[in-house]
Amino acid sequence: MQTIDVLPIIFGMLILPCLFSCVQAKGNMYPLDTKYIKAEKLNAELDQIVHISPEFAEKRIIGFSSAENLPVYALQLGKKDAAKAILVIGQHHGEEVLGVNISLALAERLLSGYSNAEKESHLLEHYQVWIIPTLNPEGFRIVSSGMLRNKRKNNRDTNNNQQLDLRTDGVDLNRNYPVFWELDTETENNSPYYKGSEPSSESEIKAIITLAQQQNFALAIFLHSSISGVSSEKIFLPAKGNGSELFQKTSSLAAVYAASAKKDYLKGNYEVYNGSTSEVGNARNYFFHRYGTPAFLVEIGGKNKRGQSIIHPSNAMLEKIVEKNVKALMNVFAELETQDTKENENKL
Repeated sequence: MQTIDVLPIIFGMLILPCLFSCVQAKGNMYPLDTKYIKAEKLNAELDQIVHISPEFAEKRIIGFSSAENLPVYALQLGKKDAAKAILVIGQHHGEEVLGVNISLALAERLLSGYSNAEKESHLLEHYQVWIIPTLNPEGFRIVSSGMLRNKRKNNRDTNNNQQLDLRTDGVDLNRNYPVFWELDTETENNSPYYKGSEPSSESEIKAIITLAQQQNFALAIFLHSSISGVSSEKIFLPAKGNGSELFQKTSSLAAVYAASAKKDYLKGNYEVYNGSTSEVGNARNYFFHRYGTPAFLVEIGGKNKRGQSIIHPSNAMLEKIVEKNVKALMNVFAELETQDTKENENKL
């Protein structure tokens, strides 16, 4: 009678799945892990957040996407008669999903804190906070549904073949703003960085421009993730700041963020990039140069010890990333209040 060695079977059944799980826990997971916000549940998540403090929160639709006419949702938090406003956009690029979770957690923190804090000293007494979880609902739908991990652009049919080519179609929304657009050389429509046929050609960007014209934004922060790892855990300032007083204020606020956020896997904190930055039609350039708004971009998601960029981590790391970045955002808001108060006192 032939005997069967059960040890290899036990190893295969019990040990290998554990090893696979451990590898995934330290790397990227796709499809996304269970605690990521999914596109089809975003509307309901926003309703739940508004319910925390409905007198100080409103869900808005500020526009619709270019190809599929999907709503671009925003949360408007705080007193409607507040003199100033803050803008946080969680996502421009479909594959960069961490900012969606962070932006919703930020809204929850602000509203929960408001009900427990002294109103006179709370941020929402003095600023409206506009939170746009995703400016790219088309790309977000593709990535969060498990259809394609790397979907940067929206779903515009840029090659005009009357069908959606997931890997190549679309416009890079963070190159479509009407400042420095003409300097951008990305004119090939198959490029992942394609800037569009003309400045603000995309309805998503038109929606942000309209909002910017209506609000007095004192600060704008844009959350991204570096899929290549080249820009991981760095903060990027507008191009051509030229050391102005506005640029110095922007840099000081970015420094507060960096000091508040430790890297995910390696030692040290986020860093404010001190070199020249891209002269293209991105959001931070637009807000800084068109409206004089302090504006910066944060690349969330770190590199592990193997040098791999982790922008789709497991649930455990996702929660840590969300927590520390919400804390960093809150610290920046507090510093903004302090600086604005001093500026107003100096004017008296």
